[in-house]
Amino acid sequence: MKVPYNWLKDYVDINVNAVELGDLLTLTGSALEGIIVQGDLINRVVVCKFNSIEKHPDAEKLSICLVDIGEDEELQIVTAATNMKVGDRVPVALHKSTLADGTEIKKGKLRGVVSNGMFCSEAELGLKGEDEVDGLMILPEDAPIGMEIKEYLKLKKETLDFDITSNRPDCLSMIGMARETAATLRTEYKMPNLEYKVTSNDNINDEIKIDVKDSLCKRYMARGVKNVKIAPSPKWMQERLLDAGVRPI
Repeated sequence: MKVPYNWLKDYVDINVNAVELGDLLTLTGSALEGIIVQGDLINRVVVCKFNSIEKHPDAEKLSICLVDIGEDEELQIVTAATNMKVGDRVPVALHKSTLADGTEIKKGKLRGVVSNGMFCSEAELGLKGEDEVDGLMILPEDAPIGMEIKEYLKLKKETLDFDITSNRPDCLSMIGMARETAATLRTEYKMPNLEYKVTSNDNINDEIKIDVKDSLCKRYMARGVKNVKIAPSPKWMQERLLDAGVRPI
């Protein structure tokens, strides 16, 4: 069970660090297997801005880009990406940089043209799976040029990985681990806000008909939801799911 430390703090007042919390929870029966620090391996990946994009003279699918990384000279990068334009800001892995999976990036030549690094997608930063990305990660236009990407995206987040035994299914959820943490620290568990607003006066009985045929069912409740939009989850939700080891498909 992967338990993001910052997410847990939404439900419990925690006055110890992640390592100490893991030790305390181990003593109460939730054995800590390890602490995962997202972005720990990422090094020398910074925010850059595209100053120019030109087609490679000897390769139809490659482009030669000059980017600003906050230094005196522009940096030349050769890329096969196509979803960027002049003025966009993206993460760039510099010479002798390291990506989220430990891959080291060095300068080299692509079809005879020097490339001093590599532009990054969300997959290279460990934020999404390879099959879930479509091109480079385009950052907001106010992203500070030259800033370390793990600092800008606040990637250095701790996740506690517990080995939950079969007799403790109550700990196989964030709420369950929050209750366990509150009991361990002898502090208060804060129930998440479950309030919602009814935005329609429609009667659900006008939409569907439910026929309860079993006499043992004394009460059946239903609520209808209209105008559901199929779209990617909000960024904050995707980040929480990723921190907990779940792909936000």
